[in-house]
Order: sequence, then structure tokens, then C-alpha cells
Amino acid sequence: MTQPPQYAPRYFVKDHCLYESGVNRQGAFTRKLCNLAPAVLREISMDDGVSSAKFVRLGGVHQSGRTLPEITIPAEEVEGLGWIVKYWGMDCILEPGLKTKSSVWNALQTTALNAEKVTVFSTTGWRQIDGDWHFLMPGEDRFTVELPSKMRGYRIERRFEMLDIQTAASLLWQPPAPEEIMLPLLAFTFLSPLNHFLKEAGCEPKFVLFLLGKTGSRKSTLAALTISFFGRFTASELPLSFRDTSNSILYNAFALKDVLTVIDDLHPSSRMEEQKMNGTAQAVMRAYGDRTGKGRLRADSSPMESRPPQGNAIVTAEFAPDIGESGTARYFALELKERDVDLEILSEFQRQAAGGVFQRCMFAYTEWIREHFLSSKEAETDFKKHLLSRFLLYRDSFRDGGARSHGRVPETVAQLEIGMEFLLRFLHERGGFADAWCQGIFKNFQKLLCRLAGNQAKSIDEDKPTHVFIRKLYALLESGQAYVLDRNGGDALPFGTCVGYQDPDFLYLYSELAHKIVRKLCEDQGENFSCSQKGLLKALVEEDLIEPGAKQNTRPLRVGNSQKRVIFLYRKKAERIRDAAL
Repeated sequence: MTQPPQYAPRYFVKDHCLYESGVNRQGAFTRKLCNLAPAVLREISMDDGVSSAKFVRLGGVHQSGRTLPEITIPAEEVEGLGWIVKYWGMDCILEPGLKTKSSVWNALQTTALNAEKVTVFSTTGWRQIDGDWHFLMPGEDRFTVELPSKMRGYRIERRFEMLDIQTAASLLWQPPAPEEIMLPLLAFTFLSPLNHFLKEAGCEPKFVLFLLGKTGSRKSTLAALTISFFGRFTASELPLSFRDTSNSILYNAFALKDVLTVIDDLHPSSRMEEQKMNGTAQAVMRAYGDRTGKGRLRADSSPMESRPPQGNAIVTAEFAPDIGESGTARYFALELKERDVDLEILSEFQRQAAGGVFQRCMFAYTEWIREHFLSSKEAETDFKKHLLSRFLLYRDSFRDGGARSHGRVPETVAQLEIGMEFLLRFLHERGGFADAWCQGIFKNFQKLLCRLAGNQAKSIDEDKPTHVFIRKLYALLESGQAYVLDRNGGDALPFGTCVGYQDPDFLYLYSELAHKIVRKLCEDQGENFSCSQKGLLKALVEEDLIEPGAKQNTRPLRVGNSQKRVIFLYRKKAERIRDAAL
């Protein structure tokens, strides 16, 4: 605090101590209130887009002459004055007296008349302020944007040159990694600033990008390069990590609106850590895949506003987590092999990123969006309609292509195509790149995206409970831990558990026993198989893998002189599922 506090006339400072003067029944008086002179320096409104919280910045001088450290506390905690000792020490003493605390509080309030009043935004991304759209980021000279300490790498440079755009665009024709990796990463990057308006249009991205690769494949370095469009990052200084709790990850994810982040290092080193990280991965996939936040209650049991992730995320991992079919459907995987990254090219782009080239390119991109699509209410409405129409076009085109896939895959493909479309349109209109060149890049991207989507669909299928059940069942049969008898007679195997019968057309399984031993095998291998017996039978019927009875999913089977109730599993279909995983 450089300037002395300005109190109301009845309060004054003497020898760095706060005094009060006035008149009472005994006449005029002067009394010492405390051995310090506290003051309100700033009133702060913290705006996260959902609610606004009030904070107060306080400073002061001690009787000894030392400047007390500035502190920021919630506005509702100021009146109690407990913060004086808590933050400034026991040698900050209030004088005895019934009215001392109320007088100090009143004196402190009077300093607020001259205090600076500011609004601090605690989220990034698009915000409409005084009727105009602004893309908020730390480093702004017009607005104050403050993020949690782990997010200190995020910032933007509010200037650009044509060379910045051209340098960033060279990632398209001289990528440091194969185009199957680099093009989706760039599409995802330039999709992120569209999130706000995609949500308004009803087609918000609901997936994360999974970057898989062994140790040493440079996946974290490549992820850091990608998010350098939104700040300054290195492989050792990424925003989020699987060493963080899921609550911490999702708390910070809410603040990172309309930007890209990285959740690094899904690499458990023990069985216990694997379970913990898989749980965190499941929570992250659900949050980004459904765009929902945890429901919380205030102290009075009233519901708090939900705070879901508002940006996009890249997850780096050595292998895909065991999070089931629904979890797998919420991410799009890119696999980076050991020698895929060209270290010389990567180093050059890292140097450019450290110099702020990518940040300046992203500033140019967001300014282009603001000028072209947000100049008026009518333009904004047309922009949202355009985004929705492009989403529906790309999604339906992929579906009509005949590729069999989970329902989320066409939507993911459509979102990535939107990201690439807007990147190329920006390069054409603002960077001067030829339209024919941009069209060529886009057609090539669509082809490789179809290949990647096919791999993704296969991964989702492999994580279906029905496919897991069949693969594990065959593993038990082939290892001799379980066996099936020939329906038409034959010797029983001497070891293992008999789980049913077989003929050339069907495996006739005792459903409860088969489910039980498969689930036990998954537990022994540290894998998750949470599908109930009833749910499994229902899924097998829906996927036409078993022939159900007239009223039940199991059917009676005559074996010799006895009758068994079993499921009729189509043998050829089951063998195709088994062989597909080999």
C-alpha cells in the first residue's frame, strides 16, 4: 500500500495506528482503535459466467512501520475482522472496548469509497460485454482475466502479422507428425473457439481426443505444441494431469471455455493406481461426453449452478483405459508410434510457439470470427444456423456412407470436419491461401477421417459387454478353465467348469454360470465387467447374437433324457467376434 488510507473525518492515523475522535455525553474524546491502519484497496467482482462473487483486496501499515501484505478475501468475511490475525499476525492488536470492532469495521468501510472497483473474469472464451463479443484470455489489455494457478500458461498476444498465419499453416504441409495425427489435432484446435456457438446451435462437441503412444513417442510434446495456440506450454508444463483428482480436473475444465487443454499421462504404475486413473478417466469422459457438471448443494440445501467443461480436451495415454463401451464412445483415438515424430521439424515449431507465433495466429482467428460472424445480432443468428447446418450435413453424409459405427462416431466426425472447414476458410480469407489448395486439404482430411472413424468403431465394438463376454468365454474354453460338452454325446473334460453344450450351430450356455466365471476372470485380470446377467442377455438379443425363446431369453434344450435351460449363442457370430480381436 503506497498511499495512506483515506478515512472519514472522524477517523485518523497517528504513528501508523488508527484512532477515532468524536463527542459523547462526557464531551469530546479521542481513542486508539488498533495498532495498525487497514484499508480497502480494491473491490473485486469475480465473474465465471454463471455467478458473480464479491471479494475485497485489503492492505495496511503496522505500528512498527512495516507494510502489511495485501490479501484478497471474500466480501462476507471482512466484517468479522478475524482475517487481521489470520493473515497479518498476532501483533496486530485491537484495543479493548465494546465498540472497538464496530468502529474499526466502520472506518474500514469508509476507505472503500475511494477504492478501485474491478470485474475479474475467471473463465476464458467468448463473452458479450456491453453488447459486443470479446474472446477473453489472460494477457488482455481491456479486461482482467485470472485463471487458477495451474492454468498460468494460458494467455494471448493481441496482435498478429501475416507471417504468423503462414507459419502456423505450414503445420498442414510440413507436419512434425503423420497427417493422420496432425490434421485431427489442428481441426480440434480450431474447433475449440466455436464451442460457445455450437452449444447455442444445439451441436456442442461431446468427445475428447485421445493421443495414444508409448513412452518416448513424444505424445506430450506434440500435445503441448498443439495447445500453444492458447498460451505457452511445454511437455513438462501441461495444464492438467491424471495425477490430479477428477474433481480438480473438472473444476479447472469449467474455467477453460472455448479453448483447448491437455490432461496428461494416463499411465498407472500399479493395480491400485490403475483403478484410480480409470475412475478419473471415466469421470472425464462422462463430463466432456455429456457436457454435465457434478450436482452440488449450497449450505442451505439449494442447488448450485452446474459447471460442466466448456472447452475441449486432449488426453495423452500409453494405452486406452478400461472404461467400457460408453466411455470409449466418448473419445476419438489417435495412435502415435515410436518414430512418427520428426524431431527436427518439431524443434523448429517449438521455437516458433515459444516466440508466440501460434498465439498470435489464434488471436487473428478469433478476430476473424468476431468480425465475420458476430458483427450484429442477425449475423450471430445466421452463424449459429450455419454451424448447425454444417454439422447435420457432415453427420448425415458419414452415416449415408454406409460405415457401421456407434451413434456418437458420426457426430464426432462432423465436429472435426467443422473445425477443419473453419481453419481452411480462415486461411483462405485472412491468410490469402488459394481456395483450390484448401479444398484439396479438406478432401484429404475427410478420407483419413473415415479411416480413423473405422478404427474408432472397431474399438467401441471391442468394449461392448457382449464382445467382452464372448472373448473372455473363449479364453476360458481355450485355456481349459471351462469346457462345453458335445450335445450329441462325448466324454467330459477332466478339468475346469462345464458351462454348457455345443453343436456346429450353437453354443448352449448356462447363462448364470457363464456370466459368473467371465466376471471372475475380469476381476482377476484387473478389468471391469459391470454388466449384470440380465443386462447381458438383453444386449445379446438386441445384437442378434443369441436365439431367444418365445417369452424368455433362455430356452429349453433336450440333452439325453434331461432338459436344460440355456442360451442359444450363434457359434459362427461368436467366433467372428473372437477372431476379430486376435
